[in-house]
Amino acid sequence: MDCVSVIRDNTDIIEEIKNNVAMPNYLKIKTYKDYLINEKKYYYPDMLIEWIAREHLGLQRTEEQLFKIREEAYNNMKRIEEEDKIGEEQCKKIDQENKIII
Repeated sequence: MDCVSVIRDNTDIIEEIKNNVAMPNYLKIKTYKDYLINEKKYYYPDMLIEWIAREHLGLQRTEEQLFKIREEAYNNMKRIEEEDKIGEEQCKKIDQENKIII
């Protein structure tokens, strides 16, 4: 009997959040994530819990959102690579200056 009440509680919370038209989507996701962490004791990475919340609430990301996320990640990767190259060049210059001084 306890299992039935737990399932009903879970679906009640999901339905309550889904049917709340005044609540924006990001807040629905945050509310359900908080429920999963605090009540259900889900101890997983934030990205995984967000994915679970989006799946349960039916708020999956659109292809456009996924494209923007991929593009942002690619741009960040390129920026980091450029910063690494600049840092390596600066280290080489410092090493050469130190060799000249010695």
